[in-house]
Amino acid sequence: MTLTFTTLGPDGTCHQNAVAHYLDFQGVAGSSRIDLTPDFDEGLERLRRGECDFLVQCSAHPQVHLITERYVGEIHVVDTFVYPTKDLVLLSRSDVAHPRTLGLVPATAGYVDLSRWEEVVHEPSKPVVGRRLLEGAYDSGLTHLEWLERSDGALRLDRHIGAVTTTWVVYGRRARFGKDVIGTRCREYLLGAES
Repeated sequence: MTLTFTTLGPDGTCHQNAVAHYLDFQGVAGSSRIDLTPDFDEGLERLRRGECDFLVQCSAHPQVHLITERYVGEIHVVDTFVYPTKDLVLLSRSDVAHPRTLGLVPATAGYVDLSRWEEVVHEPSKPVVGRRLLEGAYDSGLTHLEWLERSDGALRLDRHIGAVTTTWVVYGRRARFGKDVIGTRCREYLLGAES
């Protein structure tokens, strides 16, 4: 049996990267596949129709409440995990001295002061931002470090944000929660916070 985990695409997203590591952690990588969706509404519908087994979403995504609420009683939060994003950067086109437009994913808007740009263009994922920045769709973009490396000098680094540790939500059709907390025991870590 092959399990299908749907998450945000296209190829190269932080979502895809985090899910791959989650599957390794759970010991199901060899019997699972990652299905990429252009948005979480479509991913949720795939899960509801039984076209995938699980949907995985970053908790920073602005639609988390909608995904958890839309089919309450039908679609359930079944797990969460902690894993960092890929290296995040603010890049600008090398041929633009004073960037006026910025492309970013709404969930990343807190990393920069948006008032620096006259126009902000929202995109569905950071790989889309990187590709469109290289195509000249806007002057700056918040994307992955790999796009600087791919640009062959066409882009410059304005700010290195780095990998950001965040939480990921796993949804399924079969409820997992009973009456007790589901989580990773970390008593020693919690008690160590007092030191």
